[in-house]
Amino acid sequence: MKTFVRSTVVLFFAGVSLAAAFAIAAPNAAKQALMGSWNLTERSIDAQGQPCPFVPENIEFFGDQTLTMSNMPGNRLQFKTNVTADERTAIEARMPGLKSKSLLLIRPMPQMEWKNTPIAYGYSLSKKKDILTLLVPGWSPAKFQRVKK
Repeated sequence: MKTFVRSTVVLFFAGVSLAAAFAIAAPNAAKQALMGSWNLTERSIDAQGQPCPFVPENIEFFGDQTLTMSNMPGNRLQFKTNVTADERTAIEARMPGLKSKSLLLIRPMPQMEWKNTPIAYGYSLSKKKDILTLLVPGWSPAKFQRVKK
């Protein structure tokens, strides 16, 4: 009986450790997959065919969780993909079109709380991780191709 309890405790802690590792690895994997430069290949447009001013021509993601965007030259902005439940609730309340989407949050000012950021996109990556799709509610999806180095 003592061995059974010890084995159960060891298995429990192993399971908790594994779950914690996956919880940490998943957001890091998403962040890692975004690293590098991306060029716009399919413009985001509204119902009248007007291009979305919030979608840049190119984006570059860096390992320190910052990015640069051609529509905001000279600014290196913080980004986040692993949002908390509180942040998700706040963003989805302001932008219902992003409900249940993977979120890419961009903070225009370092002191701003993530849940208050005005820059939020729905995003997805192709299986090969070479096509990035950004979604701004009210506009068609924008597609980006990874720049090969």
